[in-house]
Amino acid sequence: MAIPSPLELLFPPKCIICQKILTGRETICPECARSLPVATGAQVKHKVEFTEGCYAPFFYEEPLRSAFLRYKFSGREHYATSFGKWMADCLTGQEQTEFDFVTFAPLSQLRRWRRGYDQAELLANEIAAQLNLPLVPTLTKAYRRPLSRLEGERSIRSARIMGAYSLRKGADVREKRILLVDDITPSGATLSECAQVLKCAGASEITCVTLAQKRSK
Repeated sequence: MAIPSPLELLFPPKCIICQKILTGRETICPECARSLPVATGAQVKHKVEFTEGCYAPFFYEEPLRSAFLRYKFSGREHYATSFGKWMADCLTGQEQTEFDFVTFAPLSQLRRWRRGYDQAELLANEIAAQLNLPLVPTLTKAYRRPLSRLEGERSIRSARIMGAYSLRKGADVREKRILLVDDITPSGATLSECAQVLKCAGASEITCVTLAQKRSK
C-alpha cells in the first residue's frame, strides 16, 4: 500500500466530478465514472464545417457539465490531465488518426490574462503528450465582449465569431494534417472558423476533438 505524501495528507485527492475524497491514485470515483454522459458508437463523431469531423467522448450534460465549469472558471487546471486523456482515448480506433501536430482554439490575450490560463491549450498539451505529437500554437484570437444569454443563439454566435481568429505570425500549416482541440462544442462555430483559417493557410486535413458536445435532438 502506497504511503501518502505530506502534500496528499494536507490536500487529499478528490473526485473531479463529485468532489469526494479519494483513497487511491484515481481522479474519479467509481460511482461518477458510471454516471458520466458518455457518447458511444456513431454518437462520438459529429460534423463541423471545413473539417474531417469532430470527436467528443461525452455529451455536455450533468454531472460532467459542473466539473467542466469548475475547470474553466474556477482554477481547476489539474482537471486537464483527466479530460485530455479521455479526449485522446476517444480518438483510438477512429478513421482519422494520423496527424502532424496538435493545435488549439485559443483565448484572446486579454481573456487568458484575466483567467490565468487557456483551458483549450491545457487540454491540447495533454492530448499531444498522450499521442506523442508536438503541440504547435497556430492561431490567435481578437478580444470581443462576452455574449449575453439573449445573444447566445447559434446564428448570432456564429456571426460574432467570424473574423475573430487569424493565423499566428510564423505559423506554417501548409500540407499539414492537424488535430484541432477545443473544450466543448456548443454549435461548432468556433472550430469551423478556426478550421477555415487553417485551410486558407494551406492545411491539408483538419480533425477536431473536444471534451463534450451538445446532444442532437
